[in-house]
Amino acid sequence: MSSNRVGSARRIERASMPSTAGRNSVERDALSHLVAKRNALVSRLENGSHQIEQIRQAGEDVQQWETFWVRLLRQYEQVCGELAAYEAARELRKAG
Repeated sequence: MSSNRVGSARRIERASMPSTAGRNSVERDALSHLVAKRNALVSRLENGSHQIEQIRQAGEDVQQWETFWVRLLRQYEQVCGELAAYEAARELRKAG
């Protein structure tokens, strides 16, 4: 379960950072913050996935760990949505 999600997170992380051409410094700073936050969440998701597997292999209950991991995943999805909104706005500005 979790390894598929981490794989998705890695694929999204590898996507290039949205272009900052033509943006003011406030937008660039906000975008940089979101990219940094996304990257930190990817790292936490990967680490959490490995920890969950180790705990599971030790025969311990992982439900609480998985619940926390899913909350991190939701944060990651939110940040990716915000990054996608920046990119969509950029495309609209280019088209207009």
